Amino acid sequence: MTMSSKAADYSSFWALGDLAVFKQMMKAFSPSLRYFACSIVGNEAEAEEVVADVFIKIWQQRAQVTPPDNVQYYLFKAVKNTALNYLKQNGRRQTHLAAWEVEVSHHHAQNPEDILINKEQLDHIQAAIQSLPPRCRQIFILVKEEGFSYEQAATLLDLSKATVNVQMTIALKKIWAALGPTLKYSYS
Repeated sequence: MTMSSKAADYSSFWALGDLAVFKQMMKAFSPSLRYFACSIVGNEAEAEEVVADVFIKIWQQRAQVTPPDNVQYYLFKAVKNTALNYLKQNGRRQTHLAAWEVEVSHHHAQNPEDILINKEQLDHIQAAIQSLPPRCRQIFILVKEEGFSYEQAATLLDLSKATVNVQMTIALKKIWAALGPTLKYSYS
């Protein structure tokens, strides 16, 4: 799901505490937020707990919080901070070498490009993304799958925009290198 498709109007939640809109927001963002939290805390169960804590806190403090301009960015930043606090409270340091135990399937509407890419190629692409170093993979997913700008990803991860740019270059080179034999075979 791209940033524009996620940027639904959640103002009635922030203004009125609309439970239905809150549930819609949770449903729309939870899979991506769990995936992101898992990249920080290192396992699915803790990631689920972190995301639940964020949504509980948002619900409890809805009347006191100013509605954010960018709900997606706000939620990712809240998950990042909650995950880091979770690690600190549990006597663990953040590790970017943690294995991601969860795969979140992003439901994309089919378009002509999706139809042309067969299942085997999608498996190769997913394997290439998963083989990236953890920080590089995290940046790639935020930018390419979640639709964050380089600047937003840099701010969210407390990195420079140049670092995000370098990591994206590395990610794309590694993915293309991994896919090279597959693409040559498929289209020759």
